[in-house]
Amino acid sequence: MEGVSSAAIEVLVQNLINLFKDEYSLLRGLDKDAQQLQRTLETIQAYLNDAEKKSITQDSAKIWLRDLEAVAFDADNVLDELSYHLLHKKVKKMKTPKGKDKVLSCFSPFNGIMRRRNMAHTIKQINTTFESMKKTATELGLESMVVSAPDAVAHTSIETDSVSLDPIFIGRDDDVPKLVHMLTQIQDDRIFCKVALVGMGGMGKTTLTRKVFNHESVTARFGSLIWVHVSRTFDPISLFKKILSALNSDIGGGVQSREVILKRLKEVLNSKTYILVLDDVWNEDVQMWEDFINSMSGVTSTTGNGILITTRSKKVASIVNTFHIHHLNRLSDEECWSIIKAKTFDENGEVPSGFEMIGRQVAKRCWGLPLAANVVGGVLRSKSEEEWRLINEYWLSDAQGGEYISKILKLSYDHLSSPSLKKCFSFCSVFPKGREIKKHDLIELWMAEGFLQPSERDDMECVGNMFFNVLLQNSLLQVADKDEYGNVESCRIHDLVHDLASSVLSNIADGNTIVRYMFLKEESSSIPKNVAKHLRTLFLKGGTSATLFSNFECLHNLTLSVDYKELPDSIRELVHLRNLNIYYTEIVNLPKWIGKLHHLQTLRACRELENLPSTLKHMFNLRHLHIYSHTKLPEEIGRLTSLRTLPYFTVGKEKGFQIEELGSLNNLKGSLEIKDLEMVHDKEEAQKANMFQKPNLIDLVFEWSDGREDERNDESVLEGLQPHPNLKKLKISGFKGKRFPTWTEKMAVPQGSWVALANLIEIKLSNCSEIEEIPMVEHLPNLKSLSLKKLKKVKLINVSSNHLTSLRIEELDRLECLPEWFFHNNQDLSSLYISKCPVLRELPDGLDTLHSLESLRIWDCENLKSIGNPSGGGRQSQAILRQLIIKECGELMELPCEMLESWAPTIEDLVLVELRRLKNLPMLIDCLAKSSTRLTRLTIRGVPKLKGASSGSVESWDLSSLKTLSIDVSVEWSREDSVGIAETVEGMLQRCCNSLTYLQLKGMENWEWLPQSIQYLISVSLLELSNIGVEELPQWLRNLSSLRRLYLRCCNKLKRLPSVDDSNKLGGLEISDCPELHIDSEWRRQHGHLKINVDGQRV
Repeated sequence: MEGVSSAAIEVLVQNLINLFKDEYSLLRGLDKDAQQLQRTLETIQAYLNDAEKKSITQDSAKIWLRDLEAVAFDADNVLDELSYHLLHKKVKKMKTPKGKDKVLSCFSPFNGIMRRRNMAHTIKQINTTFESMKKTATELGLESMVVSAPDAVAHTSIETDSVSLDPIFIGRDDDVPKLVHMLTQIQDDRIFCKVALVGMGGMGKTTLTRKVFNHESVTARFGSLIWVHVSRTFDPISLFKKILSALNSDIGGGVQSREVILKRLKEVLNSKTYILVLDDVWNEDVQMWEDFINSMSGVTSTTGNGILITTRSKKVASIVNTFHIHHLNRLSDEECWSIIKAKTFDENGEVPSGFEMIGRQVAKRCWGLPLAANVVGGVLRSKSEEEWRLINEYWLSDAQGGEYISKILKLSYDHLSSPSLKKCFSFCSVFPKGREIKKHDLIELWMAEGFLQPSERDDMECVGNMFFNVLLQNSLLQVADKDEYGNVESCRIHDLVHDLASSVLSNIADGNTIVRYMFLKEESSSIPKNVAKHLRTLFLKGGTSATLFSNFECLHNLTLSVDYKELPDSIRELVHLRNLNIYYTEIVNLPKWIGKLHHLQTLRACRELENLPSTLKHMFNLRHLHIYSHTKLPEEIGRLTSLRTLPYFTVGKEKGFQIEELGSLNNLKGSLEIKDLEMVHDKEEAQKANMFQKPNLIDLVFEWSDGREDERNDESVLEGLQPHPNLKKLKISGFKGKRFPTWTEKMAVPQGSWVALANLIEIKLSNCSEIEEIPMVEHLPNLKSLSLKKLKKVKLINVSSNHLTSLRIEELDRLECLPEWFFHNNQDLSSLYISKCPVLRELPDGLDTLHSLESLRIWDCENLKSIGNPSGGGRQSQAILRQLIIKECGELMELPCEMLESWAPTIEDLVLVELRRLKNLPMLIDCLAKSSTRLTRLTIRGVPKLKGASSGSVESWDLSSLKTLSIDVSVEWSREDSVGIAETVEGMLQRCCNSLTYLQLKGMENWEWLPQSIQYLISVSLLELSNIGVEELPQWLRNLSSLRRLYLRCCNKLKRLPSVDDSNKLGGLEISDCPELHIDSEWRRQHGHLKINVDGQRV
């Protein structure tokens, strides 16, 4: 019989303790009962750790824990309902007219006494129940113990060593030389080179470390090799003894002082260099680590020593203050299959095809963990094909090794520092395996469940953010997606870790366990009332308006799906509801009764939502209002002082919609876009928004509407919207002032003296049509991105920043050039985008000196003649440009070959379009053919002379990665060039025949030519031919086995189509402007499976 995790119960009990300590103990007449219940709960809390241990072997302890959990949930629900009714009366009183309130107040003392009596009775009942639970705990012999940290001896890992052989070592061959290099290339003046190897449990850290430890370069570099298995207990004195023991030194018997041990260690290490491996480190105590490392520094007489630690935790790695952190990634499915094969079949033995197919599926279930692959490989050895199928379907039983894998992973769970954190982790198993989970969604779900307890310093969201990061650091969650600045936006949970989380959540309906969390892909049948009444979280991915939500009386989290066009009326009965997610619905309006959901903390709206009801202003607990810009807010949104999330605010004329509503919302976090700022009259009115007092708003957009004739008071208004210095992103759009106010111009705010907005990482200025100068940015140390768009009067961009990585310049009508020093003073640029600057004539020299540049896009600059000259000097480092796009720059005459030569080895995406005066395309093709090996997309259209400068130049071009090719041979075509053009195109196609999936080719009407190499494109799925001068397409087109769609455009001479075999994958044929081509009924009858469109009409 499995034990029960006490984390969930401890979170509930602690929440109840906090509730009585902070609220009910302050109510006159209830204080004694509340304090008594608080003491009872604290006593019960002390029993939980012992009860969890004993529940593994004692059914009585397990039953006590389950009963306690049920009682705690019931108490939580009762008290939450009391809290709801108090809130409801508060709102009702606010709605009551003042005169009527005076009449009702005559009866208020009696009503107050009755309410207190009811509450006192409720608390007494709860107290009696918990007293009974306390008595049972005593009878069961449960011991009272206070636990403030993870139990260090609850699980001990198997001690590791440096000499065991690892017969199977697969997938880590690239990691060994990297780690060896880190450890052996040590600066002579350093005592230590510290390296941390980080990876989740079962990732093979010890096996890899053993390979590195015994590597010939390591053994040759260091005089002494020391291996110490640390595990959960990090005790410096114990470690010093282990180090002495590893050095074959007699420690001596009896208890010895630290002083004696360290002196002995100093003698032994005298004049020796060493490498010290600390395997399986968990310690997160900075002082303890510094104490250890300072002592090791004191006993070490040499420089150039190495310390290699292995750990599951990124936090541990950061505390160790290493020079290098090496993250161990998951193995590929192929590598896991190789491990399984090596464990299961004799070396070089043939694998039967049936076994291999199942084995590869099993390998996927290992999720890149070498431990899992090794264990399952051992189990599969000598098993039948049917037994392989069963293991693939049901995975490993505990007896087969599943329990061993779980125990290794569970060490990370056991080490989590608090019951709340453990509960947050186990909750993640509510989501289906493999699902991407949005970070902020998850934190809001945790908050609604009561897992996040605020402190004086941190609110619930901050605590949730810390918990999320801890779970990432311990590899219990994995990063799924990041924003452009590296901030984690979503995560996933490893399949095997998901199994662990699910096991500790105990949320499986087995007759004994109450299900409290449910994720339904489809509601095939209604949820029974006896199940519904206990649910606290419900993700309903299907369902009908007939679902009776009043049956779900304990629900805290509710997510609805697309099937809902309006909010079901029965939701109004959910008095415990904290989180309502209608993002996936098509609900246009919310009912007024939503204001009765007084406990609601998060409302996540759908795109279709048009209006929010006026009753929203009474939802005082609302913290996160996720809406779209077109959703109309109700009046007096400023009453919702708990709000943390409000993405949009549109300023109105009437009272209740004016900008002053923002003044009281000083808890706002994240991003806020303020629209229709022309409705604000002056600086004084703008200051009522109190923007300077919102330290947690890091992303601000100030927007005036388009189409205004006069600038009115924009300068004054923007002056009054001065933000807090914590601001990270700023966008100003539609501003019609002639110059920016002082804080914007200086990008600084006054605090006695002017203080720079030093946290800014992104500035966007858009449609500020009257300004002539852009703000100063060179003093902003963290600025990464600058975007300038529709600044019609700006003639000069005087930007100089050592940190700027992204620059966008769009629709600057008067910009003629950039300063000569521009590229030399912005060396960190990784992305440069310039478009629609009609008078821009040239770029300054030095573009090829930007060695961090990854993307260069120049678009629709009709008078651009030059992108500058190459630097001429020797390059300091290899360029890393991946994307080069130049389009619709009709005056550009040359793209310097020297520049392209430095970029070619790394370019993946190259687009040259409508550059009709470009003279050196043949030389550029020769240059690319020499060293461009990574191209995945190549587009050359509207450029003269698509051919190599020298015969056969493309024959050595490696285009094996090319997926998309779009070429146009028609510009300045001549009979004399046709041989060279044909040779170039044929050569390109021959070198991408295995990889190309999309080909677009524009030919010449009076040139009867179609590349023969097209017939060998075995992967091409989409083929578009235009302006081809042939009368009949060749029969070999039917052999293109992967072709799915064929487009024929502007082929004036084309008369006949080849027949296509029924077995061919071609499903669509689209024809436009091919006047001689007629599809007769016989051809159509033979190709009935084809969807054919001719000039936009279905045939």
